[in-house]
Amino acid sequence: MGKSTPAWVVANAWREILTRIFENIETKYNASPAWLVNPATKRRLKLDMLYPDIGVAVRIEGLTGKQRRQRLSLEEEDQQKIRLQAREEICRAHQIELIVISLGNEPKAAFRAIDTALGRAKQQAKNSDTVQQINQARATAAGLSHRILAERDLNLYADLWQDRQYQVPEPIGTTAVSTEIPAYEVGMEVEHTIFGPGVIVSVTPGDNDTLLLVDFITTGQKTLAASLVIDKLSLRN
Repeated sequence: MGKSTPAWVVANAWREILTRIFENIETKYNASPAWLVNPATKRRLKLDMLYPDIGVAVRIEGLTGKQRRQRLSLEEEDQQKIRLQAREEICRAHQIELIVISLGNEPKAAFRAIDTALGRAKQQAKNSDTVQQINQARATAAGLSHRILAERDLNLYADLWQDRQYQVPEPIGTTAVSTEIPAYEVGMEVEHTIFGPGVIVSVTPGDNDTLLLVDFITTGQKTLAASLVIDKLSLRN
C-alpha cells in the first residue's frame, strides 16, 4: 500500500482487523445510540462499531464522501475535531471507551489506542466473563500488532474483508454440507464464485487459518483465507 491507496481500502482493512479482535463479541455497526447527541447541534453522532457487552466503541476517522476531491478546509477540520471531542466525552460519560482510528496514522498508533481502551474497559468490567472477553481481545490485538507494522501490511486484511462480504449467511435450521478445508496446493487450478478461474500461487499455513494467494484471470492476485472461501473456491476439473 502506498500513499495513493484510497482511504476506504485502508478502512476496510481495519474493519477486518477489528472483526478478528472482537470475534464472538456482540457488534453493532453504524450505531447512533439515543444518548450520543452533539450538545452543540442536538444531532446524533455515529459510531462505526459499538461493543455494548464490554463497553467499547470504534470511530474510524479519515473517510470522506465519494465525490470529495479536495482536502477539508480549516473550518471543516475544526468542526470535525469538535465532533470527535464531543463523541469521546459523551461516550466516556456513558462508560464507553472510544477507540479512534485515524487512517492517516501508522498502524502502531491504532493498536496503542485499542490496547488503552481495552485496558480501561477491563477496569470497569462488572463480571469475570467480561474480563475474559476483554483479555482475549487484547491478546488477539497484540498478536496482530506484531504482524502489521506498516500501512503496506494492511493490504492483506483489506482483501480478507472484501472476501468476507461475499459470504452468504446460512439459513437457520439448515445443516452445512461440509466444513473440511480442501488440501490446497501451489499450481492447482481453482474457480471462485465471484472472481472466476485462477491458479494458486502460494499456500501459507497460519496459527488459525491458511492463506491462499490466487492469481485470477480477470481480477489479478488476491489473498484469501481458506476458512472464508470453503464454499466459494472449488477445484477445477
